[in-house]
Amino acid sequence: MKISKVKNVKTPNRGTPESAGIDFYVPDGIIASLAPGQSCLIPSGIKANVPPGHALVAFNKSGVAVKKNLYVGACVVDEDYQGEIHINLTNVGEKTVEISPGEKIIQFVLLPVFYDTIEEVGLEDLYEEETVRGAGGFGSTGEK
Repeated sequence: MKISKVKNVKTPNRGTPESAGIDFYVPDGIIASLAPGQSCLIPSGIKANVPPGHALVAFNKSGVAVKKNLYVGACVVDEDYQGEIHINLTNVGEKTVEISPGEKIIQFVLLPVFYDTIEEVGLEDLYEEETVRGAGGFGSTGEK
């Protein structure tokens, strides 16, 4: 995947050759302080040419999620998006969190996308057969 920097920022990379996630860093000059419950949108300083049939999907970095209580939102970068990638973070903890330049903050995974057509049908035509699970959710498969 081709990328270009539009800000002074460390080049995204994988922690190991087998890491699924591509680590993104906070660009120089970006400093944020997030109070509990507060969200922010950080410009990554990166543009990416996402390959056809793929999307970049943002995931939490385990250390950032556990140690700083920062969770990612607005997770999908589509293949036809050509702007600067932004990082949406929310402080779900109870303390104010500082975000500093050069910090490894989020990871993106390049995933294949299946482009199916959407066809609206009547509810009676939606499923060919009823499954054992049916509409059960939210822990229903563990109930006996």
